[in-house]
Amino acid sequence: MNSVKISIKFVFSLLGIIAVSGFPVLISGLVKGEVRFLEYIQSIRDALASLWPIQELSVENYRIGREVPVFPQIFEYISYSLQILFLALTSAILLAVILTILTMLLPEPIRERIKMSLYFLESLPDLLVIMLVQFAVIAFFQKSGILISKIAVVNGERIYWLPVICLLILPMIQLYRLCMLTFQEEERQMYVELAKSLGFSKVYILLVHMFRNAIISVFFQSKKTMWFMLSNLFVLELMFNLPGIMLFLRDNLSPTIFLLTVLSFFFPMFLLYSFGEWLFLRHFRGKEVV
Repeated sequence: MNSVKISIKFVFSLLGIIAVSGFPVLISGLVKGEVRFLEYIQSIRDALASLWPIQELSVENYRIGREVPVFPQIFEYISYSLQILFLALTSAILLAVILTILTMLLPEPIRERIKMSLYFLESLPDLLVIMLVQFAVIAFFQKSGILISKIAVVNGERIYWLPVICLLILPMIQLYRLCMLTFQEEERQMYVELAKSLGFSKVYILLVHMFRNAIISVFFQSKKTMWFMLSNLFVLELMFNLPGIMLFLRDNLSPTIFLLTVLSFFFPMFLLYSFGEWLFLRHFRGKEVV
């Protein structure tokens, strides 16, 4: 049954991505007071038709003013962006869970103060966070003479840890707050009171019983976090001049490239969360998934 739901979700998501690829035609028509539905349908058909033969696909690069081949260069842009994205997501989840576990061992008043501070930090703009990190690197270099990381990429170089840190900060804060809410909800459940009455320690109850149930909610909450990180990825690539797929899309904007870009993120994410959903439902909740 679960596999049928996943298949239906995949088909509708794919159809939605294809439909969105033609939106620029609709929007440009609405700006002029026109409904260009036929042109919209035609743009989708052209985008799908241009994908074959895919190895011969080329696009007009507006920055350099000439056509450039899409393959195999686009794989380098896609792989670099996905590496940054998944490194940041994994780090954000791990840090959020670890900090939540440590926080849950603290007294209740301290926990509430931490939660209030997270609400404030979560509202910080992503652009401000990136700029503060870059300024911190520059200030450290001026004081010590040590450049711990480049703050911008030139000649197609690749940097990892500083962009990853910039991308994970706000999602980690968001997940940290959501994790605390989830763990506190689990703390009020009857099985926790029963475990306490049986003499189990707070650490044991937290790591064995509460963690088992709360981590499922954390996993599904990370879906929203992933989309939030995707929205920040363009700003990150722009600020660091990263040779990623978002900047490639900006320089080669067309329905075909938009479709390729979205699909390059959709397939890995769909596979990751479909596998995770199957794993958690089967092994953590003990349900047999067909």
